[in-house]
Amino acid sequence: MKYLYVFNYEIEEKELCAMEFKRLFNEHMTTKYYITNTYIDYTRSPYIRGRLDIMFTHTSFNEIVQDIIEEDLYYLDFKVIYLKNDITHVHYQESINKCKEAALPISGSVNMHNPKTIFAITKINELWYFGIYHDQSLWNKHMDKPHSYSHSLNLRDARAIVNIAVGNNLNKKIVDPCCGVGTVVLEALGMGLNIKGFDINRYVSYQARLNLEYYGYDPMLIQKKDMREITEIFDVTILDIPYGIYSPFTYEQQLDLLQHITSKELVLVSHISMNQELEDMGYYIDNQAKINKGNFVRYITYAKKGKLI
Repeated sequence: MKYLYVFNYEIEEKELCAMEFKRLFNEHMTTKYYITNTYIDYTRSPYIRGRLDIMFTHTSFNEIVQDIIEEDLYYLDFKVIYLKNDITHVHYQESINKCKEAALPISGSVNMHNPKTIFAITKINELWYFGIYHDQSLWNKHMDKPHSYSHSLNLRDARAIVNIAVGNNLNKKIVDPCCGVGTVVLEALGMGLNIKGFDINRYVSYQARLNLEYYGYDPMLIQKKDMREITEIFDVTILDIPYGIYSPFTYEQQLDLLQHITSKELVLVSHISMNQELEDMGYYIDNQAKINKGNFVRYITYAKKGKLI
């Protein structure tokens, strides 16, 4: 089966979305619409608006209708929608008519307000697509965590960073050694991933545990500990490196933290590019993006130990 993934992002999120896309699909993002044989749980990504499980593809819409007739579809409580896209414009009235034509041969019952199944049609370039559309947005359930602070990663960024860290290997063992109030840890746990968090600040790590407990996760997955004292081995580190917003933190101290990372993979969040420093430590830079929050810039860098092949 083929799938159409529909992406949605703000202009300032494009770089991070493209970086996540590369890790999920191992290709470069070119548009907001991606057709592939690769199945992923689209609810992992904060940028995927939905997924169309493609049943029929034709250059002619009439052939789509003919396929629906021949398939003899039967569904209770369904509806048919037109999936608008930025590539090929179809006028509103035409899209309504196409939905009616596609729905007519489907046996069962229509339910426009509370459907159990949503069929969608769309036209991209010269091809029409028809299939079952999924658009549940399950990734943002941690939006209202009780403890936060102004310079925390926002939920969308944290979610994308977790996806960049693991790619499609959901069995990786992850550590966030400067986890703050636990935003990254929460997003990883929400995807069922194996993660632990640490923070040197007693009060902040306590708030992080309260956040985990609020959503029903084991609060002891976050501990008060200096990352330089962590002896457990992890597959990938997500390090939002301290940069001295609330207390002085020097470049030399940042380097010291970097030199205590033992995992072979790293997603580094930093306020300056630290590519040379990572290369000096034996990492190569696989990908990088910038995200902006007002005048505040963060670099998101995915790096691996070894040499670039």
